Formats: sequence, structure tokens, C-alpha cells
Amino acid sequence: MDGWGFSNVVFIMLVVLVLVTLKLGINIVPQSENWLVERLGKFNRKLEAGLHLLIPFFESVRYKVPIQERQLPPRPINAITLDNVTISVSLAVLYRIVDASKTMYRIANVDDAIMTIVNGTVRSVIGKTDLDGVQSNRRQLSDEIEQDLRIVSEEWGILLTRVEILEVDVDPETKQAMQLQLNAERNRRALVREAEGKKQATELDADAQLYAAHKQAEAMKIRADAEAYSVKAVSQAIAAGGASAVEFEIKKIQAQAVQDLAKGNNAKIVLLPTDVVSSLGGSLGQLAQRWSGKD
Repeated sequence: MDGWGFSNVVFIMLVVLVLVTLKLGINIVPQSENWLVERLGKFNRKLEAGLHLLIPFFESVRYKVPIQERQLPPRPINAITLDNVTISVSLAVLYRIVDASKTMYRIANVDDAIMTIVNGTVRSVIGKTDLDGVQSNRRQLSDEIEQDLRIVSEEWGILLTRVEILEVDVDPETKQAMQLQLNAERNRRALVREAEGKKQATELDADAQLYAAHKQAEAMKIRADAEAYSVKAVSQAIAAGGASAVEFEIKKIQAQAVQDLAKGNNAKIVLLPTDVVSSLGGSLGQLAQRWSGKD
């Protein structure tokens, strides 16, 4: 039985050895990872997604590196602008590992290393721009920061996919000064709009007066043309022998004027001009002659 038991132990050990060898030799790498293989303690190769065979006991998987895109925690970065304003900038930095061997063997903590480079790059870029430029050109500044970081990150086997400025904050004193400046600018715009409104109103009023004067001038011209036509018609009538009719109309106007004078409450005695009396007399004589002739 001792011989049979020893044989069983040896068989079991061989089976376990085969299973362990298969376990160590056959590896399946998931799609979201890269594995780094070391042979006798030295980096040998990188394993990508799929089935891979290793030499048991000589080769081992040292690192399993996720290659998915990741984001650094947004931490405020203090910087000074070109016009000596202290601001706090929060960035969103997204990256992914493209060469796991460089990432794991060249840098101990890639997140801290990236944040260190980000701090220096942000301060350098912000220092070349004034506060208004930082507020209005965030996209341009983000692209410049991303470009500077990309040159450094390639040495660590990572790729920056996006760098975005999330927030720009200033100290309370600067905020108060900016608010005062904003209020002053709003007041200035309001005054400008009011002045422009008055200017437009004055221009419209002047245009209206010019239009009214133009129309009045046209009306006066029309009246003058009518009077000229009337005078011309009268003169033509006189020239054609209508002097008696004109004289009759004049006398009728004079008689009406005398009648209006006599209607006044304070008028007791009405003095008639000599020419009016003679005219009336002549007219009455002519009328009497006409009536006698008819009889």
C-alpha cells in the first residue's frame, strides 16, 4: 500500500503541476487592458486583447494596465494673469494610456505627474494673457495648454484626449472691482442709448418740420397760382369790355361794408366817404332810369 500511495501522490503532483503550467502558460487579455510580461524580472513584451501563451516559471504578467479613457480630478490651480490678477483655474483633463510599458516603467504615479505638468503649463499660459483674455478665450487657452501637455505626455506613453477650462475664479476684491466696472459700463451704455434716442427724435422732428414747411410752400404756390390766374381772368374780362361789371362788384362790396358798419351797437352816425356816396348815387340813378324806362 505504501507503494500504491506514493504512486498516487506522484500522480496527483504531476496533475497539479500540469494544471499550474496550463494556468500560467495560457492567458486571455480583456479588451480594456494591456498586460506587461516580464521574463526573469526584465520587461519582455506587451500583451494586447486576445489569447496569449507564456513560458511558465520564466515569464509572468507584471502589470495589468487599463487602457480606457480616464479623467483627472479637477483641482483648482492658482495663477497670475498678465495684468497681475490672481485667479483660480479648474481644468478637466482626460487621457488614456497608449504605451503601457512607458507608463509603468518610466513614472511612478502618472496622475500626480500629469497634474504637476498641468500646474506649470497652466501658469505659464495664463501668465501671458490678461484677465479679459482668459475669460473670453477659454477655448484657445485650452488648446494651447493641451498642445504643451501633449509634447510632455508622449514620453510617458499617454495621450491627452481633451483639456477644458471649467471655471475661472478671482479674489473678492477683484470681483468687486469687476462689478463696479460692469455697472459703469452698463450706465455708459444706457446714457449712449438715451442720447441716441434723443438724437433720433430730434432728427425725426426736424424732418417733420421740413416736410410741413415743404407742404406749406407748395400750398402757398398753389394759392399764388390761383390768384394769378384769377387776376389774369379779371384783366382779360376788363380788356374784353367788362369794366361796368367790375365797377358794379366794387360798389356792391362798398355797400356791404357800410351796412356792416351801421349794425354796430355804438354806431350812431355813419360817415360815408365821398366816393362811396357818389357811387351809390350814381348806382341809384341808373336803377331809377331803368325802372322808368320799363314803365
